[in-house]
Amino acid sequence: MSESGLKKIGVIGIGTMGNGIAQVSAQSGFSTVVMDVDASFLAKGLDSINRSLDRLVKAFEKSGGEKGIDADTKDQAFARLSTTTRTEDLLDCDLIIEAVPEKPELKEKINRGLAELGYDKILVSNTSGISITRLGAAYGKPEKFMGMHFMNPVPMQQGVEIIRGLATSEKTYETVVALCHDLGKIEIAAEDKAGFAINRMFVPFVNEAIRVIEEGIASVDDVDKCTYCLGHKMGPLMTADYVGLDTMLFICEVLEEELGSFYKPSPLLKRLVESGQLGAKTGSGFYTWEQYKASGINPDIARYRIG
Repeated sequence: MSESGLKKIGVIGIGTMGNGIAQVSAQSGFSTVVMDVDASFLAKGLDSINRSLDRLVKAFEKSGGEKGIDADTKDQAFARLSTTTRTEDLLDCDLIIEAVPEKPELKEKINRGLAELGYDKILVSNTSGISITRLGAAYGKPEKFMGMHFMNPVPMQQGVEIIRGLATSEKTYETVVALCHDLGKIEIAAEDKAGFAINRMFVPFVNEAIRVIEEGIASVDDVDKCTYCLGHKMGPLMTADYVGLDTMLFICEVLEEELGSFYKPSPLLKRLVESGQLGAKTGSGFYTWEQYKASGINPDIARYRIG
């Protein structure tokens, strides 16, 4: 039996974060239902999960069983996954994880919709910066609402930032902590303040790295190389591309609104988002990307200078 006592997990959204969360849930033994608005999105997401699991099988075979998972374990995990385009099919889940884009109004609409359908169990949001108290109010049962901010890529990153809203109950908190353990994750408790803990520290770091590019101080690849000296496995610009530049901009704006102009997003970050260059998911950001693998420096960035 799981530490949390949960058996069936629902996931709303099968994008980059949602498919990673669904994969980890299924690998951890939970019956997992993934809901999205379009069947084609679901098919694409399942394919992504299948390829991710295949990489783990290859790692297992290459390492002689020291890493990854064997083929039988992969098949069992994939069999625990099901998909739907109907929110109603999530109502028998013991807990639902919402993992849609960082748009407050969209998340609030989902929360209200679940409540209207009669869902009354724990609902959590994989948000990187939206107020948990605000989203819990939209659910109407704030004591059963909480934030779970998974790190990207979800199957590889151990940390999960967990955030209580103003009215989150102790029982909900304890269940979410236990779920982290069930998923093989390490919980990182944070308060419901702008950017929480991780992005309060990391986003200004990325924003300053972008300013270094804007001012012509260093190139994209050299900026990222700088952070290897700090022990980082991935530089700030590549990480930003991977997370999504629209998400980075949103968090900058949240921080600026609550904490002041020090957190004002850089002009270049805004320009990239305005041009639709959002990072790995669109094929270009600071780098050019092919199937989530960086293939070069974006030529639009290589020539960009201010000041």
